[in-house]
Amino acid sequence: MIRFVHGELVSVAEDAAIVDVGGIGYEVTISPPLAQELRDHGVGSTVRIFTYHCERGGAAGSGTPMLVGFRSELDREFFEELLSVPQLGPVGACKAMAIPVPAIARAISEGNETALKQLPGVGKQRARDMISKLQEKMMPYLTGDEVPAERPAGDDLTAEALAILTQLGLTQSDALARIGAAREAEPDIDEANELVRAVFKRK
Repeated sequence: MIRFVHGELVSVAEDAAIVDVGGIGYEVTISPPLAQELRDHGVGSTVRIFTYHCERGGAAGSGTPMLVGFRSELDREFFEELLSVPQLGPVGACKAMAIPVPAIARAISEGNETALKQLPGVGKQRARDMISKLQEKMMPYLTGDEVPAERPAGDDLTAEALAILTQLGLTQSDALARIGAAREAEPDIDEANELVRAVFKRK
């Protein structure tokens, strides 16, 4: 398992970089934020990229070997969490990391389906799958500025609506996702019953 590459940065594209390690050029698939960071370092500089070694396409053992790169070990761990989302392979997971990890982690922890749908390759169902699979695992990836003060219950309005919706049979993750979408669409709602109605109106 290749856990990092350390060497001279040869080139940087939008989704890949080549690093010369002892005369061997390693191609590493990267996210746009990391691509920009590497461009800031400049071609010819010495860089260390943490990596995840996997396969692209094909059945296990028959795909094309690939390295996915990250700026930190924590970002790599977040990527590994994303791989548990149904039908989100390594290429899709890397593309989804189009904004800083703490911002994605916050959206997942808050059940913010609307924010997640802004990520490349993430539609309505995938956003819901990300929330369902990962909502309770995001705390290690939140920075001090990103940690929600009252989540997952949220503020009093969210907490009241959540209690009603779970009593009606919704799971907590599904209820939070729907509450987030309803509040995003109708930010002036200030009553729990009104918020619940808005949730079912959007169903």
